[in-house]
Amino acid sequence: MTISGTGKSAGKPGFAHAFTLVELVIALTVVALLAGLAVPAVDSIQKERLAREPISRLVLLARQMRVRAMDEGRPYQIILDSQGFRASRFLRPYGGAEEADEIKQEIAEMKEREEMIDASRRRGGGDAPEMSGQQGGMTPNASISASGVIESDPRHERIIEGLSFFEEYTFPNEVQVSIRRWNDLAWVALSGGERRRWIFQPSGMCEPMTVRVEADHSFFEVEFHPLTADVKSEKSWVE
Repeated sequence: MTISGTGKSAGKPGFAHAFTLVELVIALTVVALLAGLAVPAVDSIQKERLAREPISRLVLLARQMRVRAMDEGRPYQIILDSQGFRASRFLRPYGGAEEADEIKQEIAEMKEREEMIDASRRRGGGDAPEMSGQQGGMTPNASISASGVIESDPRHERIIEGLSFFEEYTFPNEVQVSIRRWNDLAWVALSGGERRRWIFQPSGMCEPMTVRVEADHSFFEVEFHPLTADVKSEKSWVE
């Protein structure tokens, strides 16, 4: 061994200091602790996401129903049951449990008839049936401009389009949904044949309602404002 000018021993050229067994054990212990802290955090995020997703979809759909009802001057509805929720024009005040499926089927048949009529007209068929409400090639509420061009009423077109509106969302299997309306003394679980209708009036108002979605050791709850159909308050819990 040689002594350098600074008084320190000069080791062998190219020799690198290695970790001792104690240092490796300490490093592995720290990594294990960090991983143990990260796993519950990720698990909590996944549970909250599972409970939050149906609520987020319902909030967006409620806003859309309110805008449609006000724009078209026609009431809209969201039907909630154990399977999910379905939105459409409010047509049947006393509809039964199969109402949503019947509306969906009728809309599909109406679109099929419209496609057949359009296809017949494109082929130049002179005997193609006219759409309901049309007379002499003009739709109701249409007008003729000063230049002689037929101009239809955009609001009337939106009203007609609203008849074929239908949107649905299916709940994940892992969640349980409950509803409490303004006159409910307790939560009503949407299980079995339980179903609730949520109406959106052309005035922009809707029935006040609170929705709770429960998942694995977590829940997400939202109260909707009757004047805006938007979120009035919310709370969540994740174990």
